[in-house]
Amino acid sequence: MKILFLCTANSARSIMAEAILRQFVGQGIQVYSAGSAPTAVEPQALATLEQFKVDTTKLRAKSLADLPTHEFDYVISLCDRARHECQAEFRNSKFIAWDFPDPVSSSDPQAYTRTVHELSERIRMFLLILRKGSKHKQLFNSPEDFFKIMADPLRLSMILMLAQHAQLCVCDFVESTGMSQPKVSRHLAQLRDFGLLVDRKQGRWVYYRLNESMPDWMRQVIDTTANHNPQLYPTPIHCSASTEYLETQHDS
Repeated sequence: MKILFLCTANSARSIMAEAILRQFVGQGIQVYSAGSAPTAVEPQALATLEQFKVDTTKLRAKSLADLPTHEFDYVISLCDRARHECQAEFRNSKFIAWDFPDPVSSSDPQAYTRTVHELSERIRMFLLILRKGSKHKQLFNSPEDFFKIMADPLRLSMILMLAQHAQLCVCDFVESTGMSQPKVSRHLAQLRDFGLLVDRKQGRWVYYRLNESMPDWMRQVIDTTANHNPQLYPTPIHCSASTEYLETQHDS
């Protein structure tokens, strides 16, 4: 599998993403980065990666022309300009748009550190979906399937509930929607298989949250729909499992 990260200068965000993903997967996936108007790698980007023990020895700013191939399984843009300039060139790849703030232009002294953390989290979620090897078509770069899923009233309600909460237990959805546990679990599993949700099991309970690695436009559609249509979803009634989990998190 080949994955390419894109941003304009290939000086920080895409370089950091390349290094982080390569660190996670070793030799299992071929990882590249490039810029539509490359400059030079920012020293602070390298220094921050090294603080997190990420190998930086082979990192350099590259143009699209420097790439050994233009055939990639996934192309992930990390700024809106790169998406506009490059998406048409990679129409045969699964194209994912993540719009990350540029740490180079930030006045926040923790901008590079925050970028490493946020990139790491999204990349972990992205890998989780890839490694599940689901037989279902993934929603990455599939708008028609995304809107088909959103059109189901129960699935839409559960997605919008999660837009307002970090994570919810299966029992929360059962209590709030009044639907049976098997029906709720079946729909949640479908949303997970399509890549919209990720799950985590604790004891005998399963908790779900929105997948941070989904394309930004999908998350914006979900958030906008939730903010403007609160009547479409109930306020979650936290069941005893969620209450116990929240208390455990607070105590820790």
